[in-house]
Amino acid sequence: MGNGAGPVCNAMRVLLRPPVSVARKLAHTLIFVAALALVGCAETGMRTAPFRVRPDAAGAGSLKGPFTGRVVDATTHAPIAGALVYAAWTLERGTGLAEPAGSREYVGSTDAGGNYKVPTVASVPAGTRVTDFTLLVYKRGYVAYRSDRRFSDLGARMDFAQTDNQVLLERWRNELSHSRHLRFVGAGTAVAALTQWELADASAELEGTRPSGEDLRPGRGEGPYVVAAQLLTEADIKARTKYDGTFETGPLSDEPDTATYSSQHFKALGRPETFDVAIRVWHLDPGKAQERYDELLSQLPGIQEKDELASRSFIASEQDIRGVGLLDGPRGVVVLLTCGTSQCSSQDDANALAAGIYNKLKSLVPVGFKTP
Repeated sequence: MGNGAGPVCNAMRVLLRPPVSVARKLAHTLIFVAALALVGCAETGMRTAPFRVRPDAAGAGSLKGPFTGRVVDATTHAPIAGALVYAAWTLERGTGLAEPAGSREYVGSTDAGGNYKVPTVASVPAGTRVTDFTLLVYKRGYVAYRSDRRFSDLGARMDFAQTDNQVLLERWRNELSHSRHLRFVGAGTAVAALTQWELADASAELEGTRPSGEDLRPGRGEGPYVVAAQLLTEADIKARTKYDGTFETGPLSDEPDTATYSSQHFKALGRPETFDVAIRVWHLDPGKAQERYDELLSQLPGIQEKDELASRSFIASEQDIRGVGLLDGPRGVVVLLTCGTSQCSSQDDANALAAGIYNKLKSLVPVGFKTP
């Protein structure tokens, strides 16, 4: 269980063995106490929920559920009917070295009053426990809601509650980015079907065009710009590593996307972090790009300069992570790729992914283009 409960539970199981030299009454008492302790041991494996049970209570909720709430317009507070309600649970097993045990999901919608109810997670196999829960609420014309983070700054959401939760959906504004919104929403069959209408505008943003004459890239200025999702895709990773699982994709939580920075995290669902891949991209003036590259050289562990890609490049390693960094001086672009050792079984895998990223970069950004 990873929290010291294992030895205690083993001791409790020893107490359940038939006593030999103690009085029958005392034996029965010990058995009863031990049985209760085992029940407690079974529950200690579940991670404490990071959210409250109710908005007005300080106690932690339950990752298993059930979950209830109401979805309303953030401005008018009118109920929003027919919004997608998508819930996902992550499972794991093991008492020492825990391992993934799959996931469960629930798909529903809000009723005429904007209410939703997500039942307790079903069909959890014996010996497994719930380690994470995420709720997504999506309605066309609104900014999506996630129980774990906010869209505005990608920071952690602290106001989610298991029951009687209130979801305030903000209306979509033209200055918002569809490509960033899709990465925030994430994957899933039901989700993909409802977000398909955003794909055209998201593609237009990535190509630097302006449908309907509107600036879809506020604050980014004229001309092409670099988005991490353009340079590395799920298909690129699987083609190299032969990974047959699925990813949840979205920006990293270290800092929000800006005119000069973009990131993409490929989180392997139901797998340890060693199956994850991430890319960070900085698009700066050439002088600033050189400074950023030099900062990475001084900050990252296990650096070996190779200069095999772009103007300069290096490889790095730390425990279960392999990394590749590159500087394209003429374009003012710095890229850092990190890949878990279960995904990139050798440094060659990471190097190949970085080479593919650089090839895309050369076709997307002309030499001499200046950032806003």
